[in-house]
Amino acid sequence: MPIHLRRPGAAGLALGLAALAAGCGKPPTPLAPPDAPTVSVRHPAVRDYSPTKEFVGRLATKDPVKVVPQVSGMLLRRAFEEGQQVQGTVQVLGITVLPGTLLFEIDRTQFEADLNKAKADVARADADIKNWTAQTKLAEAELARTDEAYRKGATAKTELDKAVANLDVAKAQIDVSKAARGSAVAAEAKAAENLRYCTILGPTTGRTRQALVAEKAIVDAYKTELVEISPTDQIYAVFEVDELTSLWYREQIYEKKEIPNPKDKGTPLRCWITLKDGRTYPPPDRPGQPIDFYDPEIVRGTGTRTIRATFPNPEGTLSGGDSVRVRTEAGRPRPVLTIPETAVFAQQRKRYVYVAAASPEGDKAELREVEPGVSFDGLVVIDKGLTTADRVIVDNLLRVRPGVKVQIQQ
Repeated sequence: MPIHLRRPGAAGLALGLAALAAGCGKPPTPLAPPDAPTVSVRHPAVRDYSPTKEFVGRLATKDPVKVVPQVSGMLLRRAFEEGQQVQGTVQVLGITVLPGTLLFEIDRTQFEADLNKAKADVARADADIKNWTAQTKLAEAELARTDEAYRKGATAKTELDKAVANLDVAKAQIDVSKAARGSAVAAEAKAAENLRYCTILGPTTGRTRQALVAEKAIVDAYKTELVEISPTDQIYAVFEVDELTSLWYREQIYEKKEIPNPKDKGTPLRCWITLKDGRTYPPPDRPGQPIDFYDPEIVRGTGTRTIRATFPNPEGTLSGGDSVRVRTEAGRPRPVLTIPETAVFAQQRKRYVYVAAASPEGDKAELREVEPGVSFDGLVVIDKGLTTADRVIVDNLLRVRPGVKVQIQQ
């Protein structure tokens, strides 16, 4: 059966023309380009840089003092609070000009009795010396009379011998009494010293740790540890250097002469410490503390050499046991080109920065490959890729793309 196509009527034609007219209207308005990002720029700056090496270290109390009694007895009283700052005894030419803080008191009863007995022994020895001195004078007089009588034939030789013997005995007793007095004087001095030891004063200035003995306990002389005092005015920074690094330093010092000999007191090797919260001692712009101890041998078990420096700690802000990063000098100062470390980013294992480059249309971001070196104080050394004339973009980097116009913040 043949198929017949119907021609559109006038009404259908009108609808089609209306639809065509609607589809052929004006194109939509294009989106406006984004505003140029506002950025800050920094010119690379030349700074003096001293090469350094960094190690993991720790802080250690400098010369802690363990307090032990010098006499045995009952501990009557603890006179300090645990963790208290105490003052050490100050002496000038052997004379105590400032007593230390009272720490402990030991029962004095026995030592007072010993002192009184020693004083009595001294007094008895003095009396014996006086008595035998008088006996000696009497024996001398008796000997003189007996000798005269013997010469006249009025007495026997035995009487003369007896008089001589009596004189010798009296003189010997004087010597015995003097020896007894010396022993008694020594015992008195020892008893007085022991009595003084019953009062235990702070031997050094520092902070007390936990007390190790309770009151009423019996303590032994030179054995029982009572408390440890940690000095706080200075503190050690201790770190280990591996054998290869030690060899590198020896080469730089003795062969290449790049580092002054630290054995010379005028050119010590200096270091800085940084706590976990980022605080650095001394501040990075100040000279570091001299290293004052190098272990003469490598420890074979660890393959490291122990190094130590002393840091002032007058406020007690540094504490023994803290972990630190130790930065040590590793060469002579030299000028370097630096930029803020945050301006450098990585792409495909390479390092880049954005530079604000001038163009007829305005400042545009230009991607620049660089070769960064070491970092220090929030800066990074640029070995290649920049000059001091470049304007390096240092913030708002997420909105910056190569060729994008940028608005430089004044």
